[in-house]
Order: sequence, then C-alpha cells, then structure tokens
Amino acid sequence: MAKIEHSERNLTLIRQIMELQNKKMTELKALWDKMFDHPPEILSRQYMISKLAWRTQELIYGGLDEVTQIKIREAERKIKSPKNSQSGKFNPMVGSKILKEYKGKHIEILVVDGGFSYAGEIHKSLSAIATKITGTKWNGLKFFNVGGA
Repeated sequence: MAKIEHSERNLTLIRQIMELQNKKMTELKALWDKMFDHPPEILSRQYMISKLAWRTQELIYGGLDEVTQIKIREAERKIKSPKNSQSGKFNPMVGSKILKEYKGKHIEILVVDGGFSYAGEIHKSLSAIATKITGTKWNGLKFFNVGGA
C-alpha cells in the first residue's frame, strides 16, 4: 500500500512539474505569489520554473531535515564571518553561477578556478564579460549586480 502511495506522489509531482513548462509568464508569477512570500530574485522563465518545481517537490515530500538546515546555517555563518571576508572583496565559490537577463537573452556565468566561464571562454573578470556582452565598458560587479556593488 505504501509503495502505491509513493508512486502516486511521484506521478503527481512529475505532472505538476511538466505543467509548469506550458504556463505563461503571468501564470508562473501568480503561482509564485501563492508558493513564496517574496518576489522572484530573477525574472527569468527558466529560473522561476526551476524554483517552482523545487517548491512543489518540497510541498509533496517535505523540506530539508533539521540536521541539513543546521548545516546550511553553519555554512552561511562561516561564509559571512568577518575572518572569511577579504575586506569586502567579491570572492564567489568555484562552481557558483551568476545569472542575468540582458536584452531578452539569458546569461549564465560559471565561477571557475582563476576566473569566470562565459560562452566557452574563461575570463579573469566580470567586467571583461560585461564589456563583451554590451560592447561598452562596464563595472562587472554593477552589471551583474553582485558583490555589494
């Protein structure tokens, strides 16, 4: 009996996530407002779909267990502690992604050892990438809205 219930929950989850792909942006925003108590950080369709899928899964199966939540809070405290900051210098973790929508184009930057990967190339700074994208000189931190800029 428990196996059938689990299988039905899986099918329900899959159906709900698949339906997200067919929703209009206005429908996604309305669903977001029902599922979250804050506006989306990024107004990208794919970003909203992935976060709504995650939230749907959380509602069906439950959220993170308490041990995991404690570990996340501890890691967050370590990251934010003054001894880990380099006098306010932007220092993202390798593997982090920086997302931006610019002129209708979804931009994804991956933080790699020694720089940032964009469009198959490694750049030493976000400013170089911002300049490449816009064709004009930009402060990369301001363009990507990161690092307290």
